[in-house]
Amino acid sequence: MAHRYNFKIAVIGFSGVGKTSLINQFISKKFEKDYISTIGVNILIKDVEIEVEGSQYSVQLMFWDIGGQEKYTNVRHMFYKGANGAIIVYDTTRPNTFLEIPKYLEDLEEYLQKKIPFILLGNKIDLKDLYRVQRENAEELAKTTNAVAFFETSAKTGENVEKSFHLLAEICLKNALK
Repeated sequence: MAHRYNFKIAVIGFSGVGKTSLINQFISKKFEKDYISTIGVNILIKDVEIEVEGSQYSVQLMFWDIGGQEKYTNVRHMFYKGANGAIIVYDTTRPNTFLEIPKYLEDLEEYLQKKIPFILLGNKIDLKDLYRVQRENAEELAKTTNAVAFFETSAKTGENVEKSFHLLAEICLKNALK
């Protein structure tokens, strides 16, 4: 019988970077082109099976999709409580969303008062003609902020979505097994 674990994953980033679309792509392999801003927080769940050192584990991932609008800055921290991991997303076509990443990290650490594993995702790589954030800059930011991984993703095509989310789940599981 598989061991069962539950992990809360905070999904944060500037408004319109594709947080909800990435989660939907991971959970249901669907992409909705019509954009509706998340108001406050949206909670989505997916169960995954993960193998670590020959043992099988059932992991329930509870994604807290936190609205990125400026008006949620003062309440955002309430949604971080109890998070086991985080996904921080920026839009590869909008440099300002990348420049905001350090603020989100500071906010996360300040309110959690501990470090949790996080992955950095540069989303919307399917919009190649509009690409504006250099991969090298994102790799450097991931390195200097101790992100467990950095991926460029596309919520539309699904590129690197499964791989990145699964990696974070695996890292959360390994931390829980320590």
